[in-house]
Amino acid sequence: MKKKSIYLFFLLLAGASLIACDKDDAETNLTFDKNTITLSVDETDTVKVSGGSTPYTAVESDATVVDATVSSAKIAVKGLKVGNTTIKVTDKNGVNATFAVKVEE
Repeated sequence: MKKKSIYLFFLLLAGASLIACDKDDAETNLTFDKNTITLSVDETDTVKVSGGSTPYTAVESDATVVDATVSSAKIAVKGLKVGNTTIKVTDKNGVNATFAVKVEE
C-alpha cells in the first residue's frame, strides 16, 4: 500500500510538472531604432523593428503624406507630400506601436 501511495504521488507530481511547462506566448513590446523620422518629399528612410513576432504590418495614418512598406523587420518610409503623420506597426499577435514621421520640402 505504501508503494502505491508513493507511486501515485510521483505520478501526480509528474502530471503537474507537465501542465506547468505549457508554452506561454508572452507578448513582447515592439520597439523601433528611431521613434521619429524627418524626410523630404521623394526621400526614403528605413526604421528597424524589434520585439514581437513576425510578420509585421504597417499602416500610415495619412497615406497621402507617406508610403510605408514592410520587408522583414524593416519599414521603408517614403515621403509623398509635406505633412506630419504616424505609422502603426502591428505584429502577428496584434501587438502594436507607432512612430512619427515629418515630411518637409
